[in-house]
Amino acid sequence: MDHPYTDNDIEAFCHDPEGHYFDRKSARKDADEIAKHLMAFANAAGGKLVVGIEDDGTVTGFKRDKAHSVESFEQAHVTELVPSPRVDTERVPVVNSNGEDDHVLVMDVGFSRDQVVHQRRDGRVALREGDKSVWLDYEQIRALEHDKGEVVFEDAVCRSRYCFRLGYGISLDGTLVP
Repeated sequence: MDHPYTDNDIEAFCHDPEGHYFDRKSARKDADEIAKHLMAFANAAGGKLVVGIEDDGTVTGFKRDKAHSVESFEQAHVTELVPSPRVDTERVPVVNSNGEDDHVLVMDVGFSRDQVVHQRRDGRVALREGDKSVWLDYEQIRALEHDKGEVVFEDAVCRSRYCFRLGYGISLDGTLVP
C-alpha cells in the first residue's frame, strides 16, 4: 500500500499524529463509524486505521466497557460498503491502560483505483482530507467518479448551473451538448 506505515508499531500508532494515511479510533465506535473511515481511505490513497487506541493515544483495546466486538469491525468493509475495498486486518496483542492483556485491530486499507466506494444502505461517500474523513456532496462524488474513470463528463447529465456556464446544454435524452 502507498502509505508510510509498513509495520504495525503500536508505539508509533499511539504517538504519531493522525493524518491522510493514518487514523486511530476507540473500540466503542460502532461499525458504521469505522466503515466511514475505511471508505474514506479507500476513496483517497489507502491508509491504516487502528481500532482500540483513543484519540489521545491511550491503548484501551477491546476489553473496555462498551467496546464493540472485534469481529464487527473486521467485517465492516464487507457488510457496510459497496464495492468492498481491500482491507487486511491484524489483531495485535497489547497491554491496555488497565494493565490487562488485550489487542488492537490494525486495518490496512487499499486504494480503490477505479471505483468509488460508498455506503451500502444509503449511497453516501466519504473521502480522506488531511486527518479527517469527510462526507461528499453530489458534485464532489461526481468529480471523484470522473477521477476514477467511472464517468466521463461529456456523457453525464449535468445537474448544476456550472455546465451551462461552460456553454453546454442538455439534449432531450439528457446528455450534454455543446
